[in-house]
Amino acid sequence: MKINPRTSRILRHILLGSAALSFAVVMPHLSRSLSGLTDNAYAQSTGSGSGGGSSSHAPGGTSGSAMGQGGSTGVNGHYGQGGSTGTETGTDGTSSDKQGPRFGGGDNSSRPAAGTTGGRPVWAKEGIPAVELGRLSVARAPEHVIDKALAETVSNWTTMGTTVMTLTADGQPDLTMTVAQLYSLPAAEFAYIVQTYYPSIVRIDSPLENLGLLKNLSMTGSTALTGVTVTPSTSNDLYAIFLGSASDKTIPISADTVTAVNTILGLPPLTPEATADIAAKAEEVRLAILSGHG
Repeated sequence: MKINPRTSRILRHILLGSAALSFAVVMPHLSRSLSGLTDNAYAQSTGSGSGGGSSSHAPGGTSGSAMGQGGSTGVNGHYGQGGSTGTETGTDGTSSDKQGPRFGGGDNSSRPAAGTTGGRPVWAKEGIPAVELGRLSVARAPEHVIDKALAETVSNWTTMGTTVMTLTADGQPDLTMTVAQLYSLPAAEFAYIVQTYYPSIVRIDSPLENLGLLKNLSMTGSTALTGVTVTPSTSNDLYAIFLGSASDKTIPISADTVTAVNTILGLPPLTPEATADIAAKAEEVRLAILSGHG
């Protein structure tokens, strides 16, 4: 079929226009695809953009073997933000020392060394009776505080223990004894003397000092009040004298009180019989001090 020249020219213009339009539509997509491929190749060559690459310039000698949280994979050539490297292998530190204060290992961790107790103090754990302690709450003081109070008491005992007390009271016979002799009495007799002759009595009143003496007695089986020797009637009696003297005058002492103080101080456990015996004797001392004090 013969096409006239004018129609032929129109067809050529249509075909050329269509080709140009197709080229204009395809080229931007092709350009972006090529750009993405180029950027991808660049990102992979520089360490995958994950917050730490395999480059030898990684700070602190990090290996970058793990992808950082929140980091990108290098698409469009962006490095990951907020990412962290995986394990620490550099010379500036080890992984065990770079994992925060909750981590339980490494030279700089907070986990107690092997063979030490660490953690919470004894009095912060379970197993202590819920009982009002009053002045006896000083048992929660750091060990060195109680030890210092004990040392001061012992250093003063040579003078205090030899102090001669002349005891007088209305309607009662006069008595003469040293402080060391007073502390050698059974708890019941100690309580009677203190109650009856209270204004003339010289005794250890500080709760810290009494608890230091109590702790020493329980741990060693003997009293630290040496030089001017105290010869206790029994260990339970002297324990009760110390406990009753350390206690609040107005707060009763029970078996739970004895258990609580014994546990807080980290002392060897007492039998139920010993606990009841000490509680009864210490309560007698407490009541005598309350009555004598008025």
